[in-house]
Amino acid sequence: MNKRILVLLFLINPSLVYAEGSPWLPGDGATSIGASITSGSTEDFFIGETSTNLGADLSGTFVWLNASYGYDDIWAFDASTGYARSEFETNQEEQSDLADTSFGVSYQFINEFEADNGLPTISARLGYTLGGDYETAQIDAIGDGASGFDLSVLLGKSLNADFSIYSDLTYRQRDSGVPDAVKFLLSGSYVSPIPQLGFQLGLAGIRSDSDLDFGGGVGEFSQVDKDSDWLITGVNYGFDNGVGIGFSYSAILSGKNVPDSDIASFNIGYSF
Repeated sequence: MNKRILVLLFLINPSLVYAEGSPWLPGDGATSIGASITSGSTEDFFIGETSTNLGADLSGTFVWLNASYGYDDIWAFDASTGYARSEFETNQEEQSDLADTSFGVSYQFINEFEADNGLPTISARLGYTLGGDYETAQIDAIGDGASGFDLSVLLGKSLNADFSIYSDLTYRQRDSGVPDAVKFLLSGSYVSPIPQLGFQLGLAGIRSDSDLDFGGGVGEFSQVDKDSDWLITGVNYGFDNGVGIGFSYSAILSGKNVPDSDIASFNIGYSF
C-alpha cells in the first residue's frame, strides 16, 4: 500500500465524534487491524448548555479494537468493538463492560487517483451498531446501550503531495428511545517531508434530535439531547513494515448534556 495513503488511513481513527470510516478504502485484499486507548476526566458537566461543577471527578477509559478488509478496489468491510471503564466518585461502583460493537460495508464511487477529473475520492458507508449490555441510567454510563444503523458520506481530496482534506457526514439511527443524530467531521492532514509522518487538524461535532435535558429522571439519561463540538489535533507515524502509531487530542468547544472534558487517544495499527 502507498505509504502516503497508509498515513492518511491511520490519521482517520474512529473514536468519539471521529470519522465512521474513510473514503480511501484499503486496497484489493488489504487488511488493517488496530487498537486505540481513549481517556478523559473532568469535574464539569454540561447540564443543558451550562457547564456545571459536579463536585466529584467523572472519568472514563475506552479500549477499542478495529479491523477493515478491502474486498476489491471499490468494496470494503470493517468491524470494531471495545471495552470501557467509567467512574463517578459519588457512585459506589465503577462501570466496566463491553462497549458497543459495530459492523460496516463501504463502497467507493470515485477514486481521485484513478479518475483524472479533479473530483475528490467519494465513498459511502452503511454500518450497524449493536448496543452493549451495560447500565445506562447513570451519569457515568459507558454509552447509550442502543442498536441501530449509520449511513455515512465520505469525501477526501489530496490537494498536493503534502496536504489533504477530508469530510464525513453521518446519520445515526438508534432504538430504545435514543434520539437520532447527525455527526460531522471536517479535517485537514499534512504529510511531512518525512513521508511516514502525518499531522491532523479538524473540527467535529454531533447533533441529536431530542428536546430532553438532564434532570428529567435517571431513566432518560440515554434519551437526552447530547450535542458537542470538538477541535481535533493528531500526529501519526507509519513505519515501513505497515505498522502505524499515533496520538490525538480533542478539545471540547461546546456541549449540551455531555461531560465538559477534553479527550486524549493513543492508537496503533497494522496494515498488510
